[in-house]
Amino acid sequence: MAKAKRPVFVFPELESRGRHAILRTTEEVSSELNALAEAEDAKERIKVTYRFRADAVEAVEDIRRLLRREHGVRKVNREDIAQAAVLEALRTLEEQGDASFLVREFTDS
Repeated sequence: MAKAKRPVFVFPELESRGRHAILRTTEEVSSELNALAEAEDAKERIKVTYRFRADAVEAVEDIRRLLRREHGVRKVNREDIAQAAVLEALRTLEEQGDASFLVREFTDS
């Protein structure tokens, strides 16, 4: 059985720029790549590993579940929760100093 020939596709919007042309100019592409690079730099993540106690892992899952069910937050992951918690812990440590929960947690009292 012989193979059928492929149909010829014609894209009139490309004809004015010549064969094998793209729809965007080089300047448009480089501008988009620069914008993407700047966005990635602002949100760059570094992979690190920390060991959590079992109850802390369960707490992260509980936070995720509560955010979804009771507050309608759909797109949240464990990394985002841990990151937000660490940044908030730093903020309260800087603002409250000795009265912060971190100081209370890690001092011999």
